[in-house]
Amino acid sequence: MSADHNPEASPYPPSLMRRLAAILYDGLQVIAVLMLVTLPFALLDLGQTPFHQSALVLTIFAFFAKFWRHGGQTLGMKSWDMRLVSDFDRPVTLMQCLLRLIGATVSFLCFGAGYLWMLVDKDKRTWPDKFSDTHLVMTPKREKLFAKKKP
Repeated sequence: MSADHNPEASPYPPSLMRRLAAILYDGLQVIAVLMLVTLPFALLDLGQTPFHQSALVLTIFAFFAKFWRHGGQTLGMKSWDMRLVSDFDRPVTLMQCLLRLIGATVSFLCFGAGYLWMLVDKDKRTWPDKFSDTHLVMTPKREKLFAKKKP
């Protein structure tokens, strides 16, 4: 795993609990977006068509790819002070986004084993990290909004 190109980022990977909290936060956002995408299909009484299902899958991909490729952070990741970076010290590619989502899906289908894997991996990497040649880094703590400045 190469060093993150941001010299202020921590070399330590986020904890499992921090990752799960971000997943929950982002999951709620994705559900809201998917509800909006489903609305026209429901209003037109189109039911569960292959076109609707494809639209949902593409929406999920677009949601994560947009955030990961532009800034490396979803809103959940930003809230929990972590960012996605490529192992190759270059911007995250669309293929890496796709592979990361596939890795996450496989991890969930295996009852979370892909995320629990970080507890035994020497580099604290999950299956999505390994599948996509990406990893999460901790970002610097944001200063408190109303913190008093020292004179």
